[in-house]
Amino acid sequence: MAEDYYKLLGVNKNASKEEIKKAFRKLAMKYHPDKNKDNKEAAEKFKKINEAYAVLSNDEKRKQYDMFGAEGFSKRFSQEDIFRGFDFNSIFKEFGIGDIFGGDPFSGFFGGRKKSRGRGSFSYGFQDPFGSQGGFSQGTRNRAPQSAETELRITLVDAVLGSKKRISLDTGRGVETLDIAVPKGIEEGQKLRLRGKGPIDPMSGQRGDLYVKMTIAPHPVFQRKGNDLIVEKEVKLTEMVLGGKVRVTTIDNQQIDLKIPPNSKNNSMLRIKGKGIPGTKGKPDGNLLVRLQAKLPPHLNEAQKKLFEELAKTGI
Repeated sequence: MAEDYYKLLGVNKNASKEEIKKAFRKLAMKYHPDKNKDNKEAAEKFKKINEAYAVLSNDEKRKQYDMFGAEGFSKRFSQEDIFRGFDFNSIFKEFGIGDIFGGDPFSGFFGGRKKSRGRGSFSYGFQDPFGSQGGFSQGTRNRAPQSAETELRITLVDAVLGSKKRISLDTGRGVETLDIAVPKGIEEGQKLRLRGKGPIDPMSGQRGDLYVKMTIAPHPVFQRKGNDLIVEKEVKLTEMVLGGKVRVTTIDNQQIDLKIPPNSKNNSMLRIKGKGIPGTKGKPDGNLLVRLQAKLPPHLNEAQKKLFEELAKTGI
């Protein structure tokens, strides 16, 4: 498990450069090999705090670390990537402590010298993403770019009819605006894959894919059940008993008149075929189901009360 660089140096995530530098100097003095002869634990600690400082003292590396977190950063950057451009000599001279690497920090940390120009290797002679002279190891260059996932909250109308949405993505090198076509009939939790629109790998320069996960906000009128939509309509008690008509507005704002059959039961359903969720992958379109609910009068006048009393006498 990757260690938290901030915890290693004993600073918080909002620490200034000066606070980070001060914390590193204190720890470097404490764990420097000159003061801890033949102490393997101190040597390992010294290496880790140097690694932490190499990242947190560099604006771009720190930005990438904050974005990906300890685990994500460790998967994207090798130690060679981390220490590239970090001047050990000047740092240690500034703090008044000796250089233990003999001018070659890569030898001290990696047990070998940096790659040189030649067949099968990549030159360090071009600008790296952190602004220091460097290059990419072959393993870094060939690794698969990382994908990312984000959520997009849409309305039920968007999900049924389809829509165009715009999102902003932090690529690691700036904010990019993307236009997304939400297809008709998309479901809650379904993901759209945008190839090559994910974050930019800071070492290889390649972009992974972006997965946009849909969350659908509840609608005040319509409910979704599978590929069907359900809407509730209140109708008069007499219409439920004797039959009548009800006007329904569909989710795409069409108005349709339906017949209410005589002796309809409360919560019975009327169906409008094909006015639900559009079918995908060869599936048929869903239906709009109209749930009838009897509307009881809040108050009865004397005439209405007498009529109900007469009906009660008949056993209704």
